Amino acid sequence: MISTISRNAFLLAAFAIICTGAVAIVNVLTKPVIELQEQKALLKTLNQLIPAESYDNDIFASCFTVKDDLLGKGQSQQVFIAKKEHLPVALMLETSSFRGYAGEIKLAIGIYENGQLAGVRVIRHTETPGLGDKIQTNKSDWIFSFNDKSYQQSQDHRWEVNKNGGDFDAFTGATITPRAVIFAVKNALIYFENNKYNLFKQQANCGEDQ
Repeated sequence: MISTISRNAFLLAAFAIICTGAVAIVNVLTKPVIELQEQKALLKTLNQLIPAESYDNDIFASCFTVKDDLLGKGQSQQVFIAKKEHLPVALMLETSSFRGYAGEIKLAIGIYENGQLAGVRVIRHTETPGLGDKIQTNKSDWIFSFNDKSYQQSQDHRWEVNKNGGDFDAFTGATITPRAVIFAVKNALIYFENNKYNLFKQQANCGEDQ
């Protein structure tokens, strides 16, 4: 009986090792494919926010990471710089909000050199389908309401939903989600204004060990 148990334990252990190895191999093989798809998706987002004809540098090669509570507490976020003839045109930075109804809302925010918003897109979220997911461009045009806006501290009250005296529509039955996005975009603009000079002079470091 002991030999049977030992044999079964050995077979189970061998099976576990084989499965673990197979998963590891699949991860190694699929990682470049996943990264390529993510890069393509990010490039599509970049070109939605900052038209490709408006810059002439390799925008992916300009990538660097920053960390600031205004962009998501404790998180490193990517920044991409767009230049034309070596002069700054705009940047796209990532930011995260944890004020949503169902967890993190990851955003890509395009900001022109003068502080005006080029636009905002949602990278990922887990908000409620049919309610909070209206932040997606394929669900509604709400996210386009940020286009061309800028932030002035004297008009801070405008960065709220309509029902609270702000400039932005709320979703019926889902006020938490738009508030979270509005707050995140406002903070990103504040971060940009506080760090504008250094951001456009930052050296690329994406892909390096942080």
